[in-house]
Amino acid sequence: MSFEPYGERAVNTVVALVNSLAPSDGTDGLPDLDACAQLLGEHGWIVDDLTSADLRFLRKLRPRLRFAFEVQDERELVTHLNRLLSECDVLPQLTDHDGAWHFHYARPGATLAQRVFVTGLMALLVVVRDRGSDRLRICAADGCANVLFDTTKNHSRRFCDARTCANRVHTAAYRRRQRVKADTPDR
Repeated sequence: MSFEPYGERAVNTVVALVNSLAPSDGTDGLPDLDACAQLLGEHGWIVDDLTSADLRFLRKLRPRLRFAFEVQDERELVTHLNRLLSECDVLPQLTDHDGAWHFHYARPGATLAQRVFVTGLMALLVVVRDRGSDRLRICAADGCANVLFDTTKNHSRRFCDARTCANRVHTAAYRRRQRVKADTPDR
């Protein structure tokens, strides 16, 4: 699987699906077909054939995919992903329908949700094989349960979003330093 950009798009779809669960506040980021179509469309999926059954399937899938970001043991992660993959109707095929050679993993005629699931699983397995499972993690910000896919060269990404979580953590650290500085008597 050529990982860029097809595989990265698939992993980012998985990240968005898992983060749509929003376990910290209990809300559901996939309340309806429109929200699902928007999420998938933002990640390059053609959503013309999206159904209510697809929505139900993807909503149930999210906690099972979240495990990939929570587990610390790489072998346990691979076992989990392989178990999920064994539930799929997989038939890898090389195609160039969009002008570039890439694999489709689901059988022809598979539902959109099945295609998203199989492609996401394969992309996660490629991440583990090529980049290591430590690229899949939970946001380091206190109170944030979002997952992320670290694509940095030096494995340095710690936050799900630079504008919210990273900024909040860095601002809090700066304010702590300023308080300590203000509380320290001059010598």
